[in-house]
Amino acid sequence: MGRLGIVVAALSIFAAASEASAQCAKEGEELCQNGQTYRCEKTGSELTPIFQNLPCTVNAPAASLNGTWVGSGHQNPAGDAGADWSIAMTINDGGASIDYPSLGCGGSLSQTSRDNMSAEFHESITYGQDKCIDGGNITVRFFKGNLSWTWFGQANGQPYNAIAVLTRQ
Repeated sequence: MGRLGIVVAALSIFAAASEASAQCAKEGEELCQNGQTYRCEKTGSELTPIFQNLPCTVNAPAASLNGTWVGSGHQNPAGDAGADWSIAMTINDGGASIDYPSLGCGGSLSQTSRDNMSAEFHESITYGQDKCIDGGNITVRFFKGNLSWTWFGQANGQPYNAIAVLTRQ
C-alpha cells in the first residue's frame, strides 16, 4: 500500500470511531453498531468505542407486538360483504385472536413464527364460519408504532388477499 493508501485507511478508521464515540456515555459501556460490539474505553481524555470482534443485534422489546390492534382491512377480490371491513386483533405471548366485527366472524390464531418485530399466524374461524374464509395466513410487522397486516387465503379455489395498517388500541 502506498503512503496515500495508509493515510486514507487511517482516516477511515478514525472517522468510523469518531461517529461511534458520540454514543459513548460512560467507560465500560458496550454499543452495538452495524452488527458489531464496541466497548467504550478511555483513550486520552475522550471515551472511544473499541471494536470487540463480537457480533451483536439490537433487539426491540418483545412486547412490541403484544396488545389489541384495530383497523380496517381491504380485500382483493372483494367478498360478499364488500372489500373493506373492520379488524380487532389481540396478540399475547402465546398466540393471538382475531375478530372481524363488521363481518360478524372471528377466531383463534396459531402462531407459526415470531421475532421481536414480526409474527405469522394461521387463522381458525371459530364463529361466523359462513361469513368469513377459514384457514388464512396472517403476517404482521411492527413498523413506526403500527402493525402492517397482511392476510392470504382461498375459498373454492379462488385466492384472496387482504391488507391493513392496525393501530394499538
